[in-house]
Amino acid sequence: MVDRMMWFATREKGLWVKCPSVGMPSNSVGWGAEEDYLNGGAYSVSSTASHKEFSLTWNTATRDEVRPIMDFRSRLYGDGPFFWSDPFTNKYNVLPQWLASPFQGLDDGIILTGSTTRGAQVQTPANTLDYPTRSIRYTVSGSANTKVWVPIPPGHTAWVGVHGLTGTGGTVVATPTTGPTTTGTPTTLTMLAVTDPVRVNHSVDSNSGTNTGVLISLGGSGTVTLSGLMVEILPTGDTPATGGFISGQGHSGCSFKGWPAYTPYSDAQDIVGLVAEFVETEGWAI
Repeated sequence: MVDRMMWFATREKGLWVKCPSVGMPSNSVGWGAEEDYLNGGAYSVSSTASHKEFSLTWNTATRDEVRPIMDFRSRLYGDGPFFWSDPFTNKYNVLPQWLASPFQGLDDGIILTGSTTRGAQVQTPANTLDYPTRSIRYTVSGSANTKVWVPIPPGHTAWVGVHGLTGTGGTVVATPTTGPTTTGTPTTLTMLAVTDPVRVNHSVDSNSGTNTGVLISLGGSGTVTLSGLMVEILPTGDTPATGGFISGQGHSGCSFKGWPAYTPYSDAQDIVGLVAEFVETEGWAI
């Protein structure tokens, strides 16, 4: 990763920008309700799935360092959604939680077949690698499946893995993108068992910037059982670590929440501040 920089992108264009001053506060937000009973008891219910909300703050930056963020908000580089390659999550799992843990589609999470029919519950095989206890079996038919795009910064490689049970023809597919609408040759991922400590087994190199990202989706025709998906973004040449399941730490694409707050501090020293807030929206717009 370029020192203190992160890759900020739309499907149309990506740029290296200065990392925020103090991390990237993020919250998982979903539906919930609580009530007290007359007899003194209570209940609490909430959604299984959620979306992410982020606040990115640059306390002391130059005008040139924050201008790209303002330009992205002004849609110079496309209407969005907006993505960034977060150094805090790249080596873990950059997928949104609802895709990394597909069982959420059993309850209220996004249905990965792009239809209104939820999958069937399957008990995850016994394992010591901390995969979700519930898996989901989808019947895949056609190509109208939910797709999640992951940007690949120049000089980096996306490593992809899917764990579950091979079915009767349904698959998970990784397709490199080479521009806003152009895709490369899709690869059907080899299913890994939940007892296998190998987390990821397919790589998509940025190829000197030719590959701008990778699309993850269901493919084929027939059934497939999913327990967990992982995508790691590593500097090209680094070897992924093995081990247990890592839940989704990323998002499916965000929208700006209004306009960033821009504060000039010193014209003489060229110091400004910027706060930009984002909400994950793309998974529900697909």
